[in-house]
Amino acid sequence: MSRKESNPPELALWLLWHARPGGDNEALSGDLIERFREGQTGGWFWRQVLVAIAIHLLGEIRRHWPQIWYAIAGTEMPRFLWNAVDKSGRLPFSWYLLPWPLSQVVFELRVPVIVALAALPVLAAALVINGTFRWLSVLRTGMITLALIALGHFMPDAFPWLLRPVEGSNHQFKEFIIPRVVLVVLFFSTFLVSAWLGCRSPRRADEQNRQAE
Repeated sequence: MSRKESNPPELALWLLWHARPGGDNEALSGDLIERFREGQTGGWFWRQVLVAIAIHLLGEIRRHWPQIWYAIAGTEMPRFLWNAVDKSGRLPFSWYLLPWPLSQVVFELRVPVIVALAALPVLAAALVINGTFRWLSVLRTGMITLALIALGHFMPDAFPWLLRPVEGSNHQFKEFIIPRVVLVVLFFSTFLVSAWLGCRSPRRADEQNRQAE
């Protein structure tokens, strides 16, 4: 057997180390490489790597389920808020009665603020059930979510080519050129990343880094 044939697929090894960070990657990869060199095929090696990655992902989902539920709630929340905010985008209270420039800030950020804050009670309840509730985590998550949603909200103003006229509307209404499923994934990822960063404890992160080393 040549040297090239005695080594497992490099892409599979790369996925094992990068899609499954930390843990016992060194021991697992050593065992798989040894079995491969004893006569197992490349297909067998790929299957073992994919199974290991799947088990790792299931463990991460079980460990971070409050953040995942927050992302789901945040993605679906605009549908429930449609009755509270009419199609013109006006808030249920008279924002224009606020002093300037606060009234202008509230008007510009009305949609991002409502969407960012509406799902926070779901995250708080999930953290309470999980026994990891901290006010700082909820506050930090809300601020990160608001920043990311506001960035996406004002992106069409900076990049108008992202929008196209809706057919039959005489150019009065516009929609994103990005497919809807991609927008949903981006929206879900925004809430998930915000919750992951907001609920991440610096002390716990240091401990995980030391364990990985």
